[in-house]
Amino acid sequence: MLRTDASAGPALAVLAGLLGAACSSAPPFAGWTAEQLFEHGQGAFEAEEWDEARRTFERLVLTFPGFDSTVAARHYLAGAFYADEEYLSAVSEFTRIVQVHPDDERAPEAWMGLCRSYAAMSPHPQRDQQYTGQARTTCQNVASDFPGTPVGDSAAAIAFDMHDKLAAKAYGEGHFYFQRGILESAELVFLDLVESFAGTGAAPQAMARLIDIYEEWGWAEQLDEFTARLRDAYPNSPEAQALDRAATSDTATSARSRAPPTADGKDVAREWTADPA
Repeated sequence: MLRTDASAGPALAVLAGLLGAACSSAPPFAGWTAEQLFEHGQGAFEAEEWDEARRTFERLVLTFPGFDSTVAARHYLAGAFYADEEYLSAVSEFTRIVQVHPDDERAPEAWMGLCRSYAAMSPHPQRDQQYTGQARTTCQNVASDFPGTPVGDSAAAIAFDMHDKLAAKAYGEGHFYFQRGILESAELVFLDLVESFAGTGAAPQAMARLIDIYEEWGWAEQLDEFTARLRDAYPNSPEAQALDRAATSDTATSARSRAPPTADGKDVAREWTADPA
């Protein structure tokens, strides 16, 4: 009997250790109610503790899919992903909201979240612009679906920025050919750009390069056409102003070359045109 009691001590210690390990490996928030999880996640979100907010709301939506505030929880979850720059995960959560709960009051904000998430993934114009195109399309749709609202106006502004970035990408491709003297390919890219991306900053740049190309080729008709188009469509652009300065300089040079010679430091032309006394 005494031997049994003595041997029980180590066994109990081992059992206690196993129970402690089991408790330490228990899932986070075990035993919490949906309300407790929501309140805790909301507090973490407001404190900008994005990891804690994400863990809390992930636990909530997985454990309590029928919770009354599930849409709000998913919206918080998507927002935490976005704030933590995990944009693909944010896209996934925002998409779930607009697809499963399209009539929820948070749906417009979720659409805006999609617009912003894609835009946040848009890279430098020199890189692949898949997400830029996705952002433009999504934001254009949001602007169309919610016209005259803060959401619609913000989406329209982002859509234009993405459109402008795609135009810059196209200009870079055309300029690549232009710099290397592959003018036929450059012309094709620039012609498409001025039609597809009218109103962007790249459009007058493309027109200026087309003018250079047509001047190089000696195509007077096309040269005159794009010179006029650049001045009419983008009069305040640096490219149009450069044209005007060049034209003024050429006019002044031409006038000086046609002026009569001077004698004794006097302006002979003025003497010729002056009325006799």
